[in-house]
Amino acid sequence: MKRKLAWTGAILSGFYLLTMGPIPDPIPFIDEGLAFAVFLKCTAYLGFDLGKWLPFMGKKGKSDPARRAGSKKGVTIDV
Repeated sequence: MKRKLAWTGAILSGFYLLTMGPIPDPIPFIDEGLAFAVFLKCTAYLGFDLGKWLPFMGKKGKSDPARRAGSKKGVTIDV
């Protein structure tokens, strides 16, 4: 049931972006942005992670501070 709902969300939001996106409206960033976020989340749930090709989406796996600092021992927390 969740996969059917994800497919429905992806199809409806993709259809909205293709048809209603080019039409001018008073607040364009809210409705297209919401449809795009729904589309990305639905496709990620279905196994097609389109967010990895978008530079403005957060990269997964980079949240570890030890990996960013290049330290192999771990993070030292100074209190």
